[in-house]
Amino acid sequence: MRLGQRILNVIADPNIAYLLMMAGVLGLYIEFTHPGVVFPGVAGAICLLLALTALQVLPLNTSGLALMLLGVALLGAEVFLPTFGLVGVGGLVAFLLGSLFLFDAGTGVAVARSLVFGVGGTVGAIMLVVATLVVRSQRARAALGPQAMVGTVGIARHRLAPEGTVLVRGEYWTAESEDVVDAGERVEVTGVEGLRLHVRRARQPR
Repeated sequence: MRLGQRILNVIADPNIAYLLMMAGVLGLYIEFTHPGVVFPGVAGAICLLLALTALQVLPLNTSGLALMLLGVALLGAEVFLPTFGLVGVGGLVAFLLGSLFLFDAGTGVAVARSLVFGVGGTVGAIMLVVATLVVRSQRARAALGPQAMVGTVGIARHRLAPEGTVLVRGEYWTAESEDVVDAGERVEVTGVEGLRLHVRRARQPR
C-alpha cells in the first residue's frame, strides 16, 4: 500500500476516527471561544479533516452525526444564552447519544462504549466548563479602565451645580450632576466621559 493508503487504513478504525473527531471539535471550540490562541484551532482543523476522511469509508449513521452536531451547537449556544447550564446539559446529552449512534449498528462497526463515555463525556464536560467560564468573564464587572469607575462612591469637594470637583479613589475629578450636590456629600459615579465623571448623590448607608 502507498503511504496515503496506510494512513487511511489506520485512521479508518472507528475508535481512532472518533478520537480524531473529538480532538477536532474541542480544538475548534477552544479557538472560537478564545480567539487568537491559534494552535488549538489549527490542530483541531487538521484532526477534524482526518476524521472526515476516515468517515468516508465507514458506515456512518447520519442521525447519530446530526445528534452530535446538535450537541456541539447547544454547547456553543451556552456561551450566548443565559440558561444557567440547561442548554449545555442538553447539548452534552445529545452529544453522547450521537456518539453511541454514530455508526450503523447493522454492520457491526461501532465505537467502544467506554471510549464514548470516557472521551466523549470528558470533551463535552470541558466544552461546558469553558462556556461557563466565558459567560462569567463576559458578565464580570470591569476591574480596570473607565468602566471600572461606574458605581464607585466618592466625596464632593466643591458644590456641584451642576459641575464641580469630586474626590474618587484618592483622585480629583471634574464631575457634573443632574441634582445639586453640596460639598462634603457622598456621590456615586454613574458614567465616565473622557476626563469628566457623571455622578449623583449617593444613598446614605443604613
